[in-house]
Amino acid sequence: MLRCAGLVIFSQISWAQDAPAALPYSPDAIPLSQYQSGDAASSAVPDPFAISTVPQGKEYFLAIYSGSTSGVYYYVASAICDTLSMTYHQHHIRCVALRSQGVGSNRDLMTQGRAQMIIVQSDTNYYASNGEKPIPGARSVMSLHNEMGVLVVSKNSDIHGVADLRGKRVNLGPEGSASRNQALELLTAYGLKPADLGRADAVTQDANAQGLCSGYIDAFPVWIGHPAQVVDDVARFCGARLVGMNGDGMENLLHQHQYYSHQTLPANLYPGQDQPIESYGFKASLVAYEPVKPYIVYWLTRSLMEHLDVLRAKTPNLSMLNAREMFEVGNFLPFHEGAARYWREIGWLQDGGPKGPPDIDESADQ
Repeated sequence: MLRCAGLVIFSQISWAQDAPAALPYSPDAIPLSQYQSGDAASSAVPDPFAISTVPQGKEYFLAIYSGSTSGVYYYVASAICDTLSMTYHQHHIRCVALRSQGVGSNRDLMTQGRAQMIIVQSDTNYYASNGEKPIPGARSVMSLHNEMGVLVVSKNSDIHGVADLRGKRVNLGPEGSASRNQALELLTAYGLKPADLGRADAVTQDANAQGLCSGYIDAFPVWIGHPAQVVDDVARFCGARLVGMNGDGMENLLHQHQYYSHQTLPANLYPGQDQPIESYGFKASLVAYEPVKPYIVYWLTRSLMEHLDVLRAKTPNLSMLNAREMFEVGNFLPFHEGAARYWREIGWLQDGGPKGPPDIDESADQ
């Protein structure tokens, strides 16, 4: 699966003592010795200082948990770090991309107080906001790229929509997996059951390309950030076609689930795909942990938005980012105070709260 995960933010000096009592806070991805940089080797806590007067040698650290190094989120995390590094002189935040085991493990990391920021899908954000699958202390920052669903079908098949899967051999993904649950929901929306298929396989998603190109399956559904290597490979090497999931079933899903959004795949993104494709999917969603200082989250948000063209160019998966959608779509949790300050500063969030850069420090560093 190309579903990856999260951001983790760190800063200098001591961290365990600063967390709100109700929220655990013990990040563990970077050794404690690395929290102390420059002239921060002393145990003394620096006086509060404003963004415009960052003392020489003081640094903060941002580590991005992101899932498999072959996954989309890993490249997104790396792109975020690269973009943030462009404005280092303004904030003194250093950033690195790290691996994780995916969205589920990143939820667990934040719940345990070990992750300061995570990248998840918008449904995770939604279920956290309504308490169905809570993540204590989770706050929205922004949404990122689309994770649009498509059917990838064999070259000579007569599949032109979801309803055409009846009687076909389809890999729905392993039993109990998120990919299979997603596929079953799609079938149900179009009045289909696994028994209506010619064969409903339960094979890992890693086998999709081999299964389709060898003629063992006729199709597989996938929700992913585009362009995706697995889709490009089967389109290039065995002439696979892409089919959208649009139709009445899709409209019902959009009506039932707020975390889905209508999405369009531009023409010519993949070999042989000469027309736009209409479908639906998630937004990748950036979520911060409440104990993280507003200073760090503010500068992350500001640096990405002020250098959006750079961020888009870092990886193809981010090439279609839309600034307004990054604020308006998929952010179901309340905004983290650092992100909220930036959104207020540019006039998009009008809730009467404080605007502009927060001070670096109000007490000890986290």
